[in-house]
Amino acid sequence: MKKILVADDSRIISNIVERAFKDEYEVLVALNGKEAIDTIKNNVDDSIVGLLLDLNMPEVDGFAVLDYFKENNLFKRIPVCIITGDVQKERIDRAFNYDIVDVLAKPFTFENVREEVEKIINMGSY
Repeated sequence: MKKILVADDSRIISNIVERAFKDEYEVLVALNGKEAIDTIKNNVDDSIVGLLLDLNMPEVDGFAVLDYFKENNLFKRIPVCIITGDVQKERIDRAFNYDIVDVLAKPFTFENVREEVEKIINMGSY
């Protein structure tokens, strides 16, 4: 089964994503950037088809994950959508310096997250 990785320290967010996609994808959850990077390293079989990434996380933040993606040329293999409650223009602009698909502002609805995941999955199939 294809997998979606949610890297967010909020269990509310990961629960929304898990409920939205439980019948279609296995949803992997990382509560910080270190767990996200470890999960990606442990799933080298191309089964992760998208990453929903929060920028503000404890231990290792989302920008460190983006740096890891850039250093390891992963953006083409695993499309990334930023999910964030921090809508400061500088941080959003900084995120778009990476090869991300989009930014989804919190709070979001079931429909919003479904649309974004479909967008990143379609981006990865090119």
